[in-house]
Amino acid sequence: MNKLDAFQNTAFLKLFEHFKKKYYSLGRMRGTVSLKDFSAEEIAEIAGFLGVSAIQLERKGKVTLQQFEEQLMTSAFSHMTLKELIEAILNEQLETKIQKMLEQENVNKNFVQQLESILTNYPAWLQQILKRESDSRFIWQQQATILRDLEIVAKALEQHLIYNQFMRLPLFSQKATGNPHAFDTNTVLGKLLVHAAFSLNNQHIAYPKNTEERVDLLATLKIVKDDLWNFVTVQGLVGYTHESIHKVWEAANQTKSALNMPMRELLNITRVQPLSNKSVYIVENSSVASTLMDINPEAPIICTHGQVRMAGWRLLDLLDSDVAIYYAGDLDPEGLHIAQNILKRYGSRVNLWRMDVQCYQNAMSETLSDDRLAKLKSITILPNVVEQMHQNKKAAYQEAWIDLLIEDIQRNGK
Repeated sequence: MNKLDAFQNTAFLKLFEHFKKKYYSLGRMRGTVSLKDFSAEEIAEIAGFLGVSAIQLERKGKVTLQQFEEQLMTSAFSHMTLKELIEAILNEQLETKIQKMLEQENVNKNFVQQLESILTNYPAWLQQILKRESDSRFIWQQQATILRDLEIVAKALEQHLIYNQFMRLPLFSQKATGNPHAFDTNTVLGKLLVHAAFSLNNQHIAYPKNTEERVDLLATLKIVKDDLWNFVTVQGLVGYTHESIHKVWEAANQTKSALNMPMRELLNITRVQPLSNKSVYIVENSSVASTLMDINPEAPIICTHGQVRMAGWRLLDLLDSDVAIYYAGDLDPEGLHIAQNILKRYGSRVNLWRMDVQCYQNAMSETLSDDRLAKLKSITILPNVVEQMHQNKKAAYQEAWIDLLIEDIQRNGK
């Protein structure tokens, strides 16, 4: 019979688990363990080893590690330290909190060195991972297995960006891995690709929370997931393929028709300009856009249908650099967010069209929830409007001042 079998019972197994925790936190075999969760039978077993009565030990209600080790030195196990005994019984190596931290630091250091090697050509992506913020948590949690996936994404992007052409996601995936679904959003590779797009994007946007935002973000790397359903509506604009006017755009202008332009078709367009003058008018509300189109079927109008998505950004990027952009949106947190994003991207070319305190005060309607008001914290434009919105806790929607927009369109004003 193995001498250690004397400790192979519930009482000592439970006690040694407590001792292990003390050793982990203190870094040595010291401290006190409560016997509160031990049964009378278990306390009697421990008392027998310590050479005290069960009643005495139960009243005391605790055991010190030093007391146990001193008793061990007088027993048949005097050749073992308490640490060695616990390791033998629990069949594991004990470690301290400091040891574990040092080990983890070494693991992290090695991981960073490998990251630096893989992401040599992507310093912005490397720095985003090294920040260890919530967006990169999954990378650090899987660092033991994720390096190979990071290498696949980095190499695939390197080859893709050399050609600087749009590619559909399944084809990108097939070319990189032989599997058209390897970069689906529920895979590690898919998550890494989105993280790369986020890290390499210089627009300082928030990490994507939904499918639409992920699709738009991948488009910044010229990787397209959905190029049919993602569209923007236009009127009074001329699209070119190199130096030739695109026949569809030309026909739409001749018949004074609006076009729903999917990303698929915008990929073939190399340049866009207004049919007349050097301005375009952007609204996000389809009913407002349609009403303005009714008033002037030749006016250069763009409707984004809510937040500007991939097709909308593509169209605006194709505008001649001397084209002025007039954006009219709702005076609510979401409308201000759209306006701010357009301003960030196109700077001084952007004019906020009828987005002022007067329009807001004359059209206050819906009460804003606390959650929506909280979105104003990220808004840095139109401070007077933001202040009014904080004070009144109301939204104002552009349908209320559509007559002013119509007047501006009619006189081709600003």
